[in-house]
Amino acid sequence: MEDWQAETIYSANRGYDSIFVAGTGYGKSLVFHGLAVLNKKKVNIVISPLKALERDQVAEAKLKDLKAEMINEHTVCPEMWANLRQGKAQLYYVSPEMVLSPAFCSLWRDASFRKRIHAVIVDEAHCIAEWGDGFRSEYGSLSKLRSFIGQEIPVIACTATCTSETFDVIWSSLTFGFRPFWGIDVGCTRENLTYIIRKLENTKNPVLDALSLLPQTIPPHAAKDILPKCLFYFETVGNCTSAVETLRKILPAHLRDQVQSFVGLTSEAAKERLWEKFRAGEIKILCATEAAGMGCNVSDVQFVALFCAPRSLSVLVQRWGRGARNRSISATCFLFVQAWAFHPKEVYKSGKRKGKPAEPKSYAASRAKLDPALEELINLESGERK
Repeated sequence: MEDWQAETIYSANRGYDSIFVAGTGYGKSLVFHGLAVLNKKKVNIVISPLKALERDQVAEAKLKDLKAEMINEHTVCPEMWANLRQGKAQLYYVSPEMVLSPAFCSLWRDASFRKRIHAVIVDEAHCIAEWGDGFRSEYGSLSKLRSFIGQEIPVIACTATCTSETFDVIWSSLTFGFRPFWGIDVGCTRENLTYIIRKLENTKNPVLDALSLLPQTIPPHAAKDILPKCLFYFETVGNCTSAVETLRKILPAHLRDQVQSFVGLTSEAAKERLWEKFRAGEIKILCATEAAGMGCNVSDVQFVALFCAPRSLSVLVQRWGRGARNRSISATCFLFVQAWAFHPKEVYKSGKRKGKPAEPKSYAASRAKLDPALEELINLESGERK
């Protein structure tokens, strides 16, 4: 355990509200586990954005002999509610929709239940800023929890990515500032990752840009471990499907089932099987949408690639953070981004504008919609390009 983890656990045990920012793979979940171990008769509610993440974290906690459960529409039942009310587990993983549901609110109104709660933890708290305004409005309504838990129960927010603007949204949405507070930004430096940004050449079938990541030659009877473990992110289900079809066509028949898709329409049972096979190395290339965007603890991913401009720099950091979570290995992370995301060559030359921008007018309009921090990253070397 590192100092920042111990300090966060100590502050939460003292009843402090907290925000901690630590990069993907830094061990945020160890804070949850520490709280559970030190308060075995208490319950910690962890608000999580994705069922895949809930599933991973429950499995990880159980490996440490902690009692953990996830509550969602697939697991909820009268017995589960009774167990929660009685505090049978130390960690309960729930969505924001579930924690604000009528059934859960009836629990919050029960004083005996509230006395069992040690902390409410909002995992991936940047989702409050990214989704709270519309896509998942319950993230923007988490302040309602304070009306139930009052000032007795600490609220802890954690994320791998947090700009100043995101911090302000989290602070106000979770009604921080009225109780003792402790926060820390550990950073998100990952020295075992290499980052590469390239223009997307094959916009109709983006995966063609990444074929160079595969071995140059794959014999008809190649060993099953010849393919590197890759996690590819696409903007649409259609692009995912095309990628799987394309990759399977170029691979020998006995390797084709090592390429699979992971999208929101996939059933929860199938998602669980896919992650287990990807973790075990039975699947080597997973073509995914945002459904595989957070959590998903697979330690040995060698290549991570995004095939479109994400909606923010935070999303990019989250996706790239899937690579080499085992810090004893390295990974290479790619962003294949549309041509419009790059500044035209003539715009920046010795700090002065030179000639007219050599790009369609639509490029500037599309670029204006980019997250400014992401645009800056994509164009870090724009002044040096020839």
